[in-house]
Amino acid sequence: MSNPYGGEYPPYQPAPNPYDSGAYGSARTPFDGVSLAALICSATCCAAPVGIGLGIAGLVRTRADRRTGRWAAITGLVLGIVLTLAMVGFFVFAIVLGAKSIEEADARPGQCVDVNTLDIVEKADCDEPHDGEIVWAGRFDGALVKSFESSSTQDFCAGLPGLSASYRAAVEGNEYEAAVSVDAFEEDEPDTGDWFVCYVTRGDGEKLEKPVGTGDSGGTTGA
Repeated sequence: MSNPYGGEYPPYQPAPNPYDSGAYGSARTPFDGVSLAALICSATCCAAPVGIGLGIAGLVRTRADRRTGRWAAITGLVLGIVLTLAMVGFFVFAIVLGAKSIEEADARPGQCVDVNTLDIVEKADCDEPHDGEIVWAGRFDGALVKSFESSSTQDFCAGLPGLSASYRAAVEGNEYEAAVSVDAFEEDEPDTGDWFVCYVTRGDGEKLEKPVGTGDSGGTTGA
């Protein structure tokens, strides 16, 4: 078409389509689901190791801005590593604690013990300073359960059948304090047949450096 002032009109250009992604730049980058899964798994203790693997995969999938969510992959990876290390540490601690603790069913009078911060009785070397000494080991019968529930710890241990004279004197005296460790979920409510030990520690909190009992090892196994 001719322009009355000379020349020709420029060719007609159609208006851009507002729904065309090219009008507003490139298409929106998708969020990476693997990275999100890594974050969710790492937030739970048991699935933390899985979160580590998913976090690594998420880092690969979100590199070069191919997908969003890289922050979730990094957070999931770090959190997964921390929780996994904590789990490993807990299991190692539990194994060591189990190896050192005394099983009431295997305990014997005269055995030297230490008491840790959780009030768990542990094996100790009698040649080294230690917290206490077992004076009686055995099982609860009906009479012992009643005595345990109605007596002080000192009186209960002093009245145990078969307790040697030297151990009884130690329990009843002022130099030592008696304590009981019961192999039961509720130590304050033992049942007939539960294993337990009575042991003594120094009343002043100091370590023992010599045997409490003399002569007969003392103690016996209850019914």
